[in-house]
Amino acid sequence: MVLQLHVWGPAFGLPSIDAECTASVAYFNRIVPQAHWVLVADYDTSISPQNEYPLLIDGSTYVTGFTNIVSHLRNHHSGAYDLDYHLTSEQQTDRTAFVSFLQSAATPLVDLSLYVSSENYSAATSSSYTAILPWYLNYTIPPTRRDLARSRTAHLGLSSLDVSLQRDVAGPGSMSLGSDFEAAKRDAGIPTADTGAQPNMLSMGRGKGLQGFLSSPIYAARFKLDTLTNELLEPLFELLGKKDYLLEGGRPSSLDCLAFGYLATMFYPTLPQAWLKEALQLRYPRLVRYISRLREELLGREDIQAADVWTISSSKTKNEASITDTRNSVGLRLPWHPRSARPLHTTLKRATDEMVSNLPLVAKLLPQDAVIQASNTNISTTIPSSLPSPILMKTLRIFTAAIVGTFTGIAIVHRRNPRDGDLIFWALRPGGGGLGEAGDLLRALAYQLPR
Repeated sequence: MVLQLHVWGPAFGLPSIDAECTASVAYFNRIVPQAHWVLVADYDTSISPQNEYPLLIDGSTYVTGFTNIVSHLRNHHSGAYDLDYHLTSEQQTDRTAFVSFLQSAATPLVDLSLYVSSENYSAATSSSYTAILPWYLNYTIPPTRRDLARSRTAHLGLSSLDVSLQRDVAGPGSMSLGSDFEAAKRDAGIPTADTGAQPNMLSMGRGKGLQGFLSSPIYAARFKLDTLTNELLEPLFELLGKKDYLLEGGRPSSLDCLAFGYLATMFYPTLPQAWLKEALQLRYPRLVRYISRLREELLGREDIQAADVWTISSSKTKNEASITDTRNSVGLRLPWHPRSARPLHTTLKRATDEMVSNLPLVAKLLPQDAVIQASNTNISTTIPSSLPSPILMKTLRIFTAAIVGTFTGIAIVHRRNPRDGDLIFWALRPGGGGLGEAGDLLRALAYQLPR
């Protein structure tokens, strides 16, 4: 049976705009014969258990995510598609550790570079989605994925990259992070890359001075970005050493495929704020050579164009010979294949749902399901929330506030009007205990609690 690999469409000359999708394509192209799999540039995530790509369809089995796909191929095809079969037990352990490290350290950097940075998003990411999505999904999928990237990187404190929120006066695209960085240096009297003037770091009467420069948001953002970049690239640089591959010098592993997916997504896009590419070129040239070598070995040197792939993926033909001829005519070597035809009413329903669900007021009224994936399985499930009812929680908060307020008031009165002897707190009886309206309120709230 032919395996189907569904991915987000191509961008930046790579098979996909998504790092793990590119890694999955590299893995398949390396180990699975082309006669046994097809590659589909898709956008209808409703077919995926987790509403995300990459997605592997193997008969009636649906598997999402790079690590789950690799595990499925290893366990369900008698090891024929296991790219890690040659690794020792120690190398297998290292592979597992570095796969987790890559996903946790590289994902925020890609998020910051392609989505959080307003200039990069406007100049490259948004237009890349336009080339791989139907018109109606351009209003929903890119903003949704950008919001997800913002939420994943909020803890890093780099929202200053989002100039749509931070710099409305200057307007988007007016200055890049690099130009702002150089401007801050000039204001501080520090020589920039395009000037040969002598430094004037101690001239506090002119510009901001060194202290002002070091405390500027632009410097702080660039410093933190460089730190995050080094935390990812330095361990990979040390692991690679002088070998051709990360774990074993003679042949690539699944770790090399995943590393290529992330590093290529950092290196190949042409962006106005290209700090990731600059870091690779200036400080880690060996990793740049590693990326170039893997691209040739895993994918070939073809520069994949979204328009060429769209021609194939949107084709209505079922004839394999015709599909192959179309691929050859545009010079595509990967086994791109048309998307499965969806009924017209399904397409219209999806378009309507996407647009309605993103209306500001309507989106808040629609019920939200939590989709989770069980550990060590490839089956996702939707479960109802186990959290208490919002009405119950609100009632409990009011009740607690009333109790705390009552005792606080008694303590304040006693402090202002001290008396001799012990202070006795009488138990509140059903009649309100002499508290009047406050007692009636407490009694009414008590009746609302579940018994």
